[in-house]
Amino acid sequence: MKVSKTGLRIGVTVLAIGVSLSAIPTSLEAQRATGISRVGWLEVCGPGPRRPHFDIFRGRLAELGYVEGKKLIIEQRFADCRYDRMPGLATELVKVPVDVLFTMGTRASRIVAETVKATPIVVYSCDPFEHVTRLARGRGNLTGVTCMTTELSPKRLELLHEAVPKALRVMFLHDPQAAPNAWKLTQDAAPRLGITLQQAQVGAAEELVPELTMIAKERPDALFVYPDVVLSSYPRPQQLAEFAIKTHLPMMNAFRFFADAGGLMSYGATASEIYKSAAEQVAKVLGGARPSELPLREATRFELVINNWTAKALGITIPPSLLVRADEVIESRRHLLHISRLWHESEVPTLPAYIGYRGKTGPDNICSMRGSRILTPSSHAALSCRIESVLFF
Repeated sequence: MKVSKTGLRIGVTVLAIGVSLSAIPTSLEAQRATGISRVGWLEVCGPGPRRPHFDIFRGRLAELGYVEGKKLIIEQRFADCRYDRMPGLATELVKVPVDVLFTMGTRASRIVAETVKATPIVVYSCDPFEHVTRLARGRGNLTGVTCMTTELSPKRLELLHEAVPKALRVMFLHDPQAAPNAWKLTQDAAPRLGITLQQAQVGAAEELVPELTMIAKERPDALFVYPDVVLSSYPRPQQLAEFAIKTHLPMMNAFRFFADAGGLMSYGATASEIYKSAAEQVAKVLGGARPSELPLREATRFELVINNWTAKALGITIPPSLLVRADEVIESRRHLLHISRLWHESEVPTLPAYIGYRGKTGPDNICSMRGSRILTPSSHAALSCRIESVLFF
């Protein structure tokens, strides 16, 4: 097990450029006079082949009047999973200049906050108290949203124990620089469940494979993944799910895309709500609100997803009492979509399907298949259908 060596480089870089960002460039005032706003999107890793979270964020800004290509320009930067590049990219966005800078991940948010001292920052962090002393107000030029992943870590351990009571040796996979409080909270909860918790540390993308090799040799009873940005970015969720199945490890995660990929279960905030809330915070800042006066918004929607296909593949019988509490139970190997935004007639392969849409009522909320298109029941035109998932057998 090892810790990333990039921390020292990051610290030096932040010190070197922090002073240069003590004021917003004067060209920003001229930019505002044109009526066009610029938002910086700064991501630790690359965009991946599909970008549902970016689409949700951009779509919500459009609903609030900030349409990309008309009144909005989104400047995007990607650090290729290298945290040491984050200070330089943040500096580049400030010099564009952008009106607001949005970034995601606790460790990334900390780095950006240390670098950018004047331009408003909206962060998506799963450990908000790394950035503010209380949620009721932002701090300085920073506000944002929190998914509460850190606070919910003990609850996820309880759910894993309920699903697999014989799993008494659990490996906690995380980036120790991302959210150290998560490890402590989970470690404190383990003894009362009779669980011995070990940790594997991944501070950079290239460290994952060696750590997985170590985990396979240690042969724990289960794997608990704390989803920092690197572990959550393409293609690592699929990589982790395949590893867990191959090594016969039930895997607990915070976000449903891990369960969609083949992990045993997930419990945490819904990504659609988080990215919509982040866009709303950005819009408020663009409208003139000071970040220090905006409360950090907490997630309010949480979902428990159980992949029962994976459970059967691992020889695990999930207790019925847990299955009935799940927001979704996956019974198939092949997932096509998990969409949290409004779709119109969407092309999908023609296969028999079960469309999961639990927790909603009313005939207008039921989706159906017609050939290779997903339509609402009364669809004789391009009507809208909000889809949670389509599971293929």
